Amino acid sequence: MEDSEQVKNEEIAGNETMGPVNGQEVLYLGIDLGTYTIAICTNKGTRLVEYSAIACEGENFPENPENENVFFGKAAFEQSDFPVKEPIKELLQGKTNDPGPVKLLLNHCFKNAGIELDSLESYAIIGVPAGADPSYKRTILDISKDLFTGAMVADEIFCVAYGSGHLENSLIVDIGASKLDICHINGNIPADEDHFKMSFAGDNIDQELIDLIKEKHEDSKVTKHLARQWKENYGYVGLSDVRCKVELPLEDSFEETCIEEELRFACESLIPDVVSGLTKMISYAEPDFREALRNNIYICGGCSKMKNVGSFIENELKDLGGGKIILPDDPDFAFAEGARKLTEKMPREFWEQVKS
Repeated sequence: MEDSEQVKNEEIAGNETMGPVNGQEVLYLGIDLGTYTIAICTNKGTRLVEYSAIACEGENFPENPENENVFFGKAAFEQSDFPVKEPIKELLQGKTNDPGPVKLLLNHCFKNAGIELDSLESYAIIGVPAGADPSYKRTILDISKDLFTGAMVADEIFCVAYGSGHLENSLIVDIGASKLDICHINGNIPADEDHFKMSFAGDNIDQELIDLIKEKHEDSKVTKHLARQWKENYGYVGLSDVRCKVELPLEDSFEETCIEEELRFACESLIPDVVSGLTKMISYAEPDFREALRNNIYICGGCSKMKNVGSFIENELKDLGGGKIILPDDPDFAFAEGARKLTEKMPREFWEQVKS
């Protein structure tokens, strides 16, 4: 956790929520800055989820987007005149060092959520992937200093564990758009060696779905965004009564067709890596802890929405000793809600240190 790696969970838990600062009401925010979606939760009950996308004319982003043809989030994917850019992914992958588009995207989200930062004392924790480059963390912090009274970045999986109450002897499985991360949580902020990471994740399922459809329909023109939507709306593994009839875009027309089989095969392509990763993490643990870990596996991230994913993975684990899968009540906000709770529990003196 940047700027707070010595802060332990037991220290955080012992602090009460801060009251008004300098007589002002305080706004606490948890932000999941994902490569595919941004999710925001506040202590006022505000919640927002938006696609991490911008579309505009040309290569450069305008300084004043209100006077230009700039599209954010869902609207960016729905228009076809300009190329769609994913600034958080590009920044995280080191393809750019320009923080401007990310700040534009955040300000768009705050405006849509009705969050007015200028009128309140505001403190935010922004979740970042484990092992993220230090320069990426510094850039996110630099953006945050212009937006909030106090801000810090934190391991997003620790935020999930904190928010869901799975802080002791648990395995958190984050199946996001661009990575699969399995982390052993045991009370403290996890170190790099507590993570098992793979690059095969949600984006790969989308591409697999596109490829499988193309095998049957050679002239199909399915975009990655459309494949993502079908996966999010209908994705499943194992046996199911799911029916997925879609309008398949072709070269010059559309065709109504069912894609249940392709959808199932694409979603199940991820499962062997999840099971393999869980097996490795359990085997790495001390023998006395392995039984507890098997029965405390928490799956989050966008792919946790796939129908039957919990029971399917449990069944796959039977031959390896069994396991118990737990799913979030609201996958879209598992990271942001945990970060929000963590923000409220940080001691006041810590925020003063961060601001100095």
